Amino acid sequence: MRTFVVSLIVSVLFILPGYGQLNTVHNHLRTGDVLIKQQVEFADPGEAGINKLWDFSKVKTVNDEYTLAYSLPPLLDDSIYIMGDMHFLKKAVHENELVVGTEHNTMYYYRLTNDSLLQLGHENPTIKLEYTSPMTLMNFPLNYGQTVVSDYKSKGLYSSTVDMQSQGQMLTSADAYGKMILPTGDTLSPVLRVKTIQTILDKSAYTLNPENIETTTEPQNTGIQLETCRWYSKGYRYPVFETVRSTKQSDNSEIFSTAFFFPPQDHLYLDTDPDNQALLDELWKETETPKEDPTAKTVTLENIMTCKIYPNPVESQMNLAYDLKQDAKVSFELYSIEGLPIKKIKAQQKPAGIYTETLDCSSLRPNNYILRITANNLFVNEIIIKK
Repeated sequence: MRTFVVSLIVSVLFILPGYGQLNTVHNHLRTGDVLIKQQVEFADPGEAGINKLWDFSKVKTVNDEYTLAYSLPPLLDDSIYIMGDMHFLKKAVHENELVVGTEHNTMYYYRLTNDSLLQLGHENPTIKLEYTSPMTLMNFPLNYGQTVVSDYKSKGLYSSTVDMQSQGQMLTSADAYGKMILPTGDTLSPVLRVKTIQTILDKSAYTLNPENIETTTEPQNTGIQLETCRWYSKGYRYPVFETVRSTKQSDNSEIFSTAFFFPPQDHLYLDTDPDNQALLDELWKETETPKEDPTAKTVTLENIMTCKIYPNPVESQMNLAYDLKQDAKVSFELYSIEGLPIKKIKAQQKPAGIYTETLDCSSLRPNNYILRITANNLFVNEIIIKK
């Protein structure tokens, strides 16, 4: 796998629908893919909206030995795929239509049909569950602002002897986008957040003792809500970060919560994923200063940072590509030639790395301006010409 530095993918303009869209080519599950994930401390997923910043740089690793593998279902007599108690003729199944996801000793059964990703059930040594009315996890393509709602029903066995039944609703919403700071300290952009809310109404009381008078009266249903947020970034088929939280519907009290980080440098499936690798290559080029731009100028703040400013003269967008040699508090301020403040990119504490910012100069009248670049209280002034 080619080396890829995540910190180079920063501050790229999030343009819809150029991104903000999940689709089958770049985001559907693929058999043969293996993901490396770390369980980390739960982090508040924040609110929905645009141009959000999620800072997960301070979360600590709880367990770094998780893997998630996608594979084909077992094959019977070389002609029938088996997923729990469900059977599918091999000759009637398309490539990656049926996928089994395996993690934590549990197998999750998925099917892609009519551009809808369905969950058909799951099983482990304790529970075997089939969705008699499948649960829709996602409709492709999925863009920011879109929501998918589906009802589902399930039945199964607990410990191979106790009947289980449940029903509920799955809501999937692409509800936020922006950029995020990863637990490694790298900044990743653009990212699209997809939130799923699964309500689970346990109806098992009807089937535990169906002939017992005490339990055939209307039972007290147990309502649970499972909220999962996943952050997707352009060029990666699978999420980069995930939070999971389960609560009781009766009083909204928390049952459990956790989070998972999928280190981008460990997305080894990219070796065989040319579609997403092409997107990453494109993003890489977007973060580089155009070599043919003769107006690019490099300024240095001693040993803290170097910054390239281009184009200058500028007509609309001015680019600031800078390399921090150490952690620093960085800000950019644009002044009139008389010293009056015009525009600024407010000070932000950033870890060492490579970054790109843009400053909108389209509304400025033609004139000379002063750009002040500050890092850890050291600054340098540069003349900017607005055409």
